[in-house]
Amino acid sequence: MVMLQNQNFSSCLPTNVQFGLDIVKNELPREIRLANKSRVFIATDAGLVKAGLIESITTNLTKNEIESVVFSEVEPNPQAETVMRGATLYNQESCDMIIAIGGGSSMDLAKAVGVVVSHSGHILDYRRGEKAVTNPIPLLFAIPTTVGTGSEVTAVAVVTDPTVGRKYVVAAPYLIPETAFIDPLMTATLPKHHVSATAIDALVHAIESYTSVRATPITDGLALQAIRMIKENLPASYANPNNLEARAQIHLASTIAGMSFGLAGLGLVHSCSHPMSAVYNVAHGVANAILLPHVVEYNLISNIKKYADIARIFQPELVLKDDQTTANELFGLLTSFTASVDIPKDFSYLGIEVTDDVIDRLANDAMDDKGTIPTNPRKVYKEDVVKIYSKVLPR
Repeated sequence: MVMLQNQNFSSCLPTNVQFGLDIVKNELPREIRLANKSRVFIATDAGLVKAGLIESITTNLTKNEIESVVFSEVEPNPQAETVMRGATLYNQESCDMIIAIGGGSSMDLAKAVGVVVSHSGHILDYRRGEKAVTNPIPLLFAIPTTVGTGSEVTAVAVVTDPTVGRKYVVAAPYLIPETAFIDPLMTATLPKHHVSATAIDALVHAIESYTSVRATPITDGLALQAIRMIKENLPASYANPNNLEARAQIHLASTIAGMSFGLAGLGLVHSCSHPMSAVYNVAHGVANAILLPHVVEYNLISNIKKYADIARIFQPELVLKDDQTTANELFGLLTSFTASVDIPKDFSYLGIEVTDDVIDRLANDAMDDKGTIPTNPRKVYKEDVVKIYSKVLPR
């Protein structure tokens, strides 16, 4: 419900989302030609090159008289210096647009390269809290090949600085891709563990945007639909990679969740997962999935009604119980759901020993996550973050 006396909002979803089987093959060249572009910088990773996916796309572009330059150095949690190398190649090759092909890391790098080639200085100069992104970046198309990022419709890039073990956000409306091609065939060869981690990442996006302090009726509708689609289709997609219908549904759900959090923001799950990725190189989706139930448990008192809404999606029979009782079931429901797709329950699989000093450092970094802490539904204190880390890190 919108309380008109204390909430104003504006909602703009500027990305042209094209969804369907073979949409990349059939529509990508036409969209590039319509934009009057002819030399494309492709940001991707070595795995997709090895799998032959990039060659199939570039061959199709060549047939349509569109040249391409492939930058395949994207690593998980892309580093600032990788961004700078990509920007150097973009300029050296006189490219005139960018296509991101891959998961969240490829999207992050593509957006960040766009910032560097349209501004002076280093990419870290434009992290949140420093210089503003004031110029349009080159035309950007996005082709997600995972089922979790949502970055194909958002204004945010995340860049890692390994010298200090921190992840930084670069954000501006200019970073939103012009067109996103949501083609389920792009996800057909994903390993099942990658599907589970990235789909739970999308679930986190939807849950955090639904409960964000910036949530609106528009983002609520998007978030709830994404939660339903992931709950109903992820187990089937995980169990049988050949179930293309289930895979298509979670692929689309990821984009819908991205639309929601692009408007409403995220919360403490992401605040805590970013340091885990920066310090221990934990895959973003895995970190989010492990932290999700514990952060939900912490946030529960902030909005019992909304957390009860989510619980009833996972267990419809809870419609017969009151909101408080229903919301209290959500921790167990989420834990069971993530376990059903083989997500670890904590970070003990890393084989590390964590001291109080390490947890203190992680908590400080989480509290400094300027893009997520302010939109968490419950006011966050460092001692609470320390408690959450203590539950999921081996001692």
